Amino acid sequence: MKKIKRVLWVCLGNTARSPAALYLARDLKNKFTELKDVFFDSAGFINAFSYMQPESQEYLNSKGITFADFKPQIINRHLLEKQDLILTMEESHSEDIISDYYNIKDIDKKTFTLKEFVGEKENLSIPDPYYTSRENYKKIIKIIHESVENAIKKIIEINKSI
Repeated sequence: MKKIKRVLWVCLGNTARSPAALYLARDLKNKFTELKDVFFDSAGFINAFSYMQPESQEYLNSKGITFADFKPQIINRHLLEKQDLILTMEESHSEDIISDYYNIKDIDKKTFTLKEFVGEKENLSIPDPYYTSRENYKKIIKIIHESVENAIKKIIEINKSI
C-alpha cells in the first residue's frame, strides 16, 4: 500500500454512519500531527437527505465536534479514483464499489469495510442505524467511533512505514 493521503468513508445515504466517521476522523486529525497531510471525505450510494441524521449530529455535538460544513455527496468515478483508501460501513458497499468500478486502478486493493481495515475477521458490516431505536443508534455510533480511532492509528502506522 502507498502512503495514505486521501480517505473516503462510505455508507448507503451519507447521512448517518459515514458523516459521523468523517467528522470523528477530522477531529482526530487535529490531535495527531502525523495526519496533517491526510484529507478525509465521505459519500454514499444514494441521496437520502440533504442533512446529517439528528442522532449523528447529537453524538458529534456531545464530543464538541463541529460539522457545519457537511453536505452529503454520492460516490462517483472521479471521487473514488482520487482516494488512497476507501472505508465502507458494510461488506455489500465494498463489493459494489469493487464490482461497479472494477476499471479504477487498484480499487480492490484500497477498498475495505472499516472493521476489516482495523483487523476484525467477523461481522464486518456496521448496520445502518436509521429506523432503529435511539439506544441501538448510540451503540452503532460508538462502534463507529472506536473503529475510526483504530483506523486512524493504522493509517498513521502505514504512513510511518513508507
